[in-house]
Amino acid sequence: MRTILSVNVTKNKSMLMFMNSAGEILIDTKEIKHNLEDFEKTKEEIKEINTQNLIVLMESTGIYYLAVERY
Repeated sequence: MRTILSVNVTKNKSMLMFMNSAGEILIDTKEIKHNLEDFEKTKEEIKEINTQNLIVLMESTGIYYLAVERY
């Protein structure tokens, strides 16, 4: 089964949602700030879920996506 991480990037923060290919929400829509603390918290949440066949969808909004991409 595929897992999908959807990231809507804006300046200094992003909205994300994590679901599987069956449509089951694994992490409900939430806002994260582009800082190390929020990135680390989110990484730990994602590590708890089986992420085989992970697909990441992220819009490249100007330069704002770079913080997320680099992390």
